[in-house]
Amino acid sequence: MDILDLTLDYIFYFLFYSICGWILETICCSLYYKKPINRGFMQGPFVPIYGAGAVVLCGALMPFYNKFGYTWYMIPVVILLGIILANILEYATSYVMEKLFHARWWDYSNEKFNLHGRICLKHSIYWALATFAVIYVVQPFVQKHMERLVSDELRNFMIAFVGTVFVIDYVITWMNARKKKYRNTVSSDNRIIED
Repeated sequence: MDILDLTLDYIFYFLFYSICGWILETICCSLYYKKPINRGFMQGPFVPIYGAGAVVLCGALMPFYNKFGYTWYMIPVVILLGIILANILEYATSYVMEKLFHARWWDYSNEKFNLHGRICLKHSIYWALATFAVIYVVQPFVQKHMERLVSDELRNFMIAFVGTVFVIDYVITWMNARKKKYRNTVSSDNRIIED
C-alpha cells in the first residue's frame, strides 16, 4: 500500500469515526434528556474528537494488534497506551477550544480525580473501553472488509463528498462561534451551563 492510499484510508477513518462518535453522543444525550439532542461542536453529524481519537489510536496501536493479535499480556498495555493518548488529545482539544472560543464543551470539575476539569478518571475508563472496542473489534473488522465492501473509487468519492460537507460545516460552525463569542460549558452530566 502506498502513502497516498494509506493517507486516504486514514481520512476515511477520521470521517467514519467522527460520524460514529456523533451517533453515540446523540443517542446517549438524547436518552439522558429524553429529547433529541445534537451533541458536539459542529452543526452536522460529526464529532471530530472521536475521528481524531480513532485515527491517533489506530495509527499508534494497530501495529501492536497486527503483531500480537489478542495476546493476553499485550491487551492491557495497548489499553493503557490508548488511555494516555486519548487523555492527551482530550485535554489538548479542550484547552485549544476554550482559548479559541472562550467556551468549554465539557467540564469534569465535579468528577473525582480530574485534571483542570478537562480529563478525569471516569472518562479515562470510557477511553479504555473505546480503545478496546476500536483496536480489537471495530478497526480489525473495518480493515478486513473494507477492500471487499468499499472500492478505492467509492472510498475516494465518499471522502470527497463527506469531506466537503465536513469542511463546509466546520467553517460555518467556526464563523458562527467566533461571531457570537460563543460561551458555554457542558458539565460532566451533559448539562449546558451558560456564563
